Amino acid sequence: MIAWPWPVPTSFVYPLGLFALILLPFLFAYRSHAEKKKRGYGFPSLTSLQSYARRRSWQRDMPIYLRLLTLACLIVAATRPQGGDVRQKKHVEGLDIVLVLDTSQSMLAMDFKVGGERKNRLEVVKQVVGEFISSRPDDRIGLVVFGTTSTTQAPLTMDHQILQQFLKHIAIGMAGPETAIGDGLATGVKRLKDIPAPSKVLILLTDGDNTAGTIDPLEAAQLAKTLGIKIYTIAVGTNEPVPFPVQGFWGTEYRPQVFKVNTELMNKIAELTGGQSYQAKTTEDLKEVYSTIDKLEKAKQEFEDPIEREELAWVFLCGALFFLASEQLWLTSRQRVVP
Repeated sequence: MIAWPWPVPTSFVYPLGLFALILLPFLFAYRSHAEKKKRGYGFPSLTSLQSYARRRSWQRDMPIYLRLLTLACLIVAATRPQGGDVRQKKHVEGLDIVLVLDTSQSMLAMDFKVGGERKNRLEVVKQVVGEFISSRPDDRIGLVVFGTTSTTQAPLTMDHQILQQFLKHIAIGMAGPETAIGDGLATGVKRLKDIPAPSKVLILLTDGDNTAGTIDPLEAAQLAKTLGIKIYTIAVGTNEPVPFPVQGFWGTEYRPQVFKVNTELMNKIAELTGGQSYQAKTTEDLKEVYSTIDKLEKAKQEFEDPIEREELAWVFLCGALFFLASEQLWLTSRQRVVP
């Protein structure tokens, strides 16, 4: 079987514009009638008259046909035809996971190391989370960040390449300097509550205590339990002094500061929803935690994932140029109608 070489439109942004195509037959009839009403034709010689008389009607009307095809292509192009299916059905054995990440000011603490070099907590978290995302290709994953407020960085998606790009753009302080754990949980729960999946998981990572926001973390956890959402909590860091960058007289200095992690609250949130609670004091601990969570149970599910449409107006614009050029060539050839 020979495949059709041109993409075929499956939808139109402005479909009502296609009704303009109905006018083309009437335009053709009007133009033909106008041609017939002409009283006479002038020919430079008797030979030209005989040649014109021998032509078939379609040869005489070819310029009209080509002009109408040009108009038809322009009309279709104006309706913005698009290819591809707006949603793609997928059958996978995976989970729906929302990663809720702390981006408060305390994530600047430099108590983690990668390859012997000190890194702030968020840098290490982004690296480990990126590896976690790559290890779960069959999961639909979303990203929520929180500080003083909370926001959805990326909705649930199977497009992990796009998800990794969103992860790269996460920065400390992007949601404010404080720590609104309850608001972060509530935003994550909101992303999952309307998803008809058999298994929904929320992974909360923070290095502090609830110091901002309007929603109590335990109330958000109770809501998650009611909706069948399991929460895994990861407490990053320790309650001991850690190097923290501050602006000194000679530039950036690293002074020891204490950021208390409320592990008791983390334990209660996880226990309330049937999840697990972990504490990561080093980069190796953090990798081990995500490796453990990576062994979560999987459930068969089917869902429709949005895919990007392909704009096809260019195909019809090329068609319009082709028919317009053909009309001009016809009029300058031996097949022209001599007025």
